Amino acid sequence: MDCPICTNNFAELIRAPEYFRRDMNAYRCAVCGPFAISRTAEVYLKTDTMDPRFPAWVREHEERGLDAPEIMTHTIENVSKNLPLYSPLEKQLILLRAIERRTEFPGDTATINGWTDYSLAWAKNTNELGYLLHALEKRGYVLTEGDPTEASIVTIQPEGWDYLDQQARKPAFLSQAFVAMSFDPTLNVVWEEGIKPAIERAGYKAHRIDQEPHIDRIDAKIIADIKDSLFVVADVTQQKQGVYFEAGFAQGLNRSVIWTVREDDLPNAHFDTRQYKHILWNKPADLQEKLFNTICAVVGKRSRAGN
Repeated sequence: MDCPICTNNFAELIRAPEYFRRDMNAYRCAVCGPFAISRTAEVYLKTDTMDPRFPAWVREHEERGLDAPEIMTHTIENVSKNLPLYSPLEKQLILLRAIERRTEFPGDTATINGWTDYSLAWAKNTNELGYLLHALEKRGYVLTEGDPTEASIVTIQPEGWDYLDQQARKPAFLSQAFVAMSFDPTLNVVWEEGIKPAIERAGYKAHRIDQEPHIDRIDAKIIADIKDSLFVVADVTQQKQGVYFEAGFAQGLNRSVIWTVREDDLPNAHFDTRQYKHILWNKPADLQEKLFNTICAVVGKRSRAGN
């Protein structure tokens, strides 16, 4: 049947009584993977154009070993506003990692289906997936057999294993900044008008984990995303333990951490971190300017997109 997300005819309805009781349907789609969606959200999708990156966001849950997402109308709206815009080089790395996960040992082959696996690389369609596979082959990272728009037999070459090893030791996406902060609704304006625009002005992509709703194993996602990020912005306003954990984990990986806090909350900051210089702010606009200048000074301003 047609998938309500990607609209391809590769989905099947899963008989799950727990979802029927909650007015939701559960699907398994060859493009998107497993997911549950409210009937209201299904109606919403029929009247709105879906971002082509959304199927990749859903598929990534299965790829990372996370529980299938539960999609509501507000999920679609929140996630769509914060979907990453990966460069061609970043998509090639994402695809190469997907091939690695399907390879049991060096020299083994993996099958990539052009009709259903384009979401693995955050590609828009089969043609873009074929281009990314061809680019990996031209770089000497893989060897492919077959039509990339249908099914390709792919073998990672020695250069590809070397590249994967190099990427494992450094941030995968040099354009991504991980944001650790309280998810209290009163601070949403700080994210929307302060932190996010400051990061984007400096040429980076701001990533906040709460844009991944209904993930039970969110800790695994946090660790993976921090590893993939070039630096972390940690706002300790409201003193959330998770923010301190994420900042400490980033420092353990030698990622730059930029500390921020609302000025009246500085006395409450943990004594172990007070030694670090904090950006003090009172209003989002004030934070935006100070954070932008700090990112440019500490990390450097990016003049173009890419990896």
